[in-house]
Amino acid sequence: TIDRGLQLEADSTLSSRYNGQARVSVSVFNRKVLLTGEAKDAAVKQQIDKYVRGLPNAREVIDELEIVPSPSFATQSEDTYITSKVKTMLITAEGVPSNSIKIVTEKGVVYMLGIVTPPEGERATDVARNASGVTKVVKAFDYVTEAESGRLDAAATGRTAPPDSTSGTPAPVQSAPPAPEAAPGATTTPVASPVALPPGRNLP
Repeated sequence: TIDRGLQLEADSTLSSRYNGQARVSVSVFNRKVLLTGEAKDAAVKQQIDKYVRGLPNAREVIDELEIVPSPSFATQSEDTYITSKVKTMLITAEGVPSNSIKIVTEKGVVYMLGIVTPPEGERATDVARNASGVTKVVKAFDYVTEAESGRLDAAATGRTAPPDSTSGTPAPVQSAPPAPEAAPGATTTPVASPVALPPGRNLP
């Protein structure tokens, strides 16, 4: 619910405030905000970044906006197709909690958000980078341990948690850059802890 409200607020404000100056796609998972698309210049990109980082429920912002003098508002049908294809591949992949992973594609670059264990994240990344049409994969996961994953899953299902315990050249993989530190003297808005969502359970 928090993710959805945050995405709607950012989408609505950015589309009205920067109409004609930027094409911004806002994706949110566990209060981590991913910005993809285009801005006409560095000033507009910086303004958008500052606005989103100032939203009370934004835990982290990954700004992947490109600076393009004339932002294109054409429908990215190929990106939509790639997203659908990767999602389908993840569903059929073994050891991948596909419902815990959000896929966003921009100009052939696949961004992966979600709550996964490190092995699950690596398996999911391998699946995505081998999909045709994918030029690069950017990981922006929130990682949990196997024990934490089991407890979260058990909490959602009411069961007892377990004990600790395509073709072509694959696309390159990149981890999303960490959020920049605040400038000296700058103030930040405190936020509550992110909502811990169980892998594969009731995710958007």
